[in-house]
Amino acid sequence: MIAAVCACLAFPPPAALGETPGTDTASPDLTALLTEQNAALSRELRGIRREIAALRADLDKPGFQEVFGGIGYILGLFGAAAFAASRRRDRKSISDTTPHRD
Repeated sequence: MIAAVCACLAFPPPAALGETPGTDTASPDLTALLTEQNAALSRELRGIRREIAALRADLDKPGFQEVFGGIGYILGLFGAAAFAASRRRDRKSISDTTPHRD
């Protein structure tokens, strides 16, 4: 029984200390530290957001590969058209030189 009384006196309930259970009693030093850390994190995040925006802007521009790929595509289309035109011309010249049998 004496041990129980000693334990109650050693660890008084929060209400006995003038505190209500569940309330946060942060010291002014702690709130100042948290405010400072929050401001530092906000500055860092602002910089990261700017970098992300710059990277997105860079990705929107066509690069080296896209430019030369487009040029190759256009040249390929012109090559296919020239090939088709030459085949058509060859067939016409062959049909003109062969004698007609009636």
